[in-house]
Amino acid sequence: MINLSKVSDLAKNTAASDIEIQEVENLLKLELPNVYKDLLRYTNGFSIGGGLVIYGTEDIVERNETWEVDEYASGFIAIGDDGGGNVFLMLQDADEKEVLVIDSGDMNPSHANLVTSDFNKWVNSGCLNEIVQKTSIEIPNTCNILLVKPPNEGLKDLIKIKNVLGIEISTGDLLKGSKNPPFILVERFPYGKAKKLMEKLGSTSTVLSIEPIRH
Repeated sequence: MINLSKVSDLAKNTAASDIEIQEVENLLKLELPNVYKDLLRYTNGFSIGGGLVIYGTEDIVERNETWEVDEYASGFIAIGDDGGGNVFLMLQDADEKEVLVIDSGDMNPSHANLVTSDFNKWVNSGCLNEIVQKTSIEIPNTCNILLVKPPNEGLKDLIKIKNVLGIEISTGDLLKGSKNPPFILVERFPYGKAKKLMEKLGSTSTVLSIEPIRH
């Protein structure tokens, strides 16, 4: 639960509406983490001490374009910065709760550090930087994408999956593989891109599984 009552030198905004949040997701073509959306419903962004900023719906699109997140950290969303050149990132996943921090001059997520594994706790503490882990976490560069169960609409969904993922497999082989899951659709696929395409597939993605390849 979000509670910023103990955060000093805080400047917060009025709550964001679900319509405003949905507009951001539509513009960015992604799904924001639920914990971040809960924060927006509590306060539509805030700043601490005039430096650290957690973005609201009015500036998150512009800030992500400025940091070129889509190009250099595909699959992630920038949710704020510390005012000193460090950007806070989260994976584009509804259930994500981890926050990473990275130098804005090097937006490669594999060079990021873990700020917290509990978004709400971090926010309620005033986004303290003291808890930044000094050891880089390993963000997978590639993954395998598997079909783990037959899709509800059969061939129609399979063709949609094939087109969105851009995989080179015959429809016949795809149909055959769907009858004997788990079936590997593609190997060594860019991890960030896979996460983003899962969002594009919407509910159809529930029949798929991403298996990160860690080195």
